Amino acid sequence: MNEISLDERTRNLQTYKLRKNSQMKEEVKKDRGLALKARESDSSDFNEEGMAMIAGKFKKFFKEAESKYKNGNTCKTKNSDRDQLS
Repeated sequence: MNEISLDERTRNLQTYKLRKNSQMKEEVKKDRGLALKARESDSSDFNEEGMAMIAGKFKKFFKEAESKYKNGNTCKTKNSDRDQLS
């Protein structure tokens, strides 16, 4: 078996920690919020109530997607979704 000195193990551990920290920083950079630019328009087809409903559904969708992503359930569908497709 190959024997590794204590100094070499220490360097390997330091390298591993540096790589892990840089990966975590990259993941944080990738996880940015989504901002939509608002504009005023006189000829809007939606009223305030309709826009509030759409915004609520939008938030709910992203909350569910985030929880599925964190739990690793990105490929699974709900039973109700499968029933509707049949």
